[in-house]
Amino acid sequence: MMIFRLIGESFRFAWDALRQNKLRTALSLLGITIGIFIIIAVSTGVDTMRDKIQSSVDKLGSNTLFVQKWPWIFSDNFPWWKYVNRPEPSLRDYNALKDRMDMAVGVCYEVSTSNRTIKYRSNSVDGASLNAASQE
Repeated sequence: MMIFRLIGESFRFAWDALRQNKLRTALSLLGITIGIFIIIAVSTGVDTMRDKIQSSVDKLGSNTLFVQKWPWIFSDNFPWWKYVNRPEPSLRDYNALKDRMDMAVGVCYEVSTSNRTIKYRSNSVDGASLNAASQE
């Protein structure tokens, strides 16, 4: 049973190396422990963020309808040419939906623009983004 003697000798050699190099052994174990802890922490953080995003989207409810030019999700092979010629929803569209949707609890209009100059009296801001929504 040569194989058992080889395995036994390998374990004795490893045990002697661990005993003789205590500092290296301790530092190696510390590094492995810290690495495992960081992997668990990052995994927990990603899961928590995913759950928070999912719960905030779920708060919108399954009875919510969005009418907009661009979809919410983009990917690497996004067919932008399907959406580029679509018109932006207008205030006229908002009023038509609001008037015709009898069972809707609320209808809201939102508009946004970016990289504009905003002026008020003698003050102005260049390169500003503006978001506005109707009060519903």
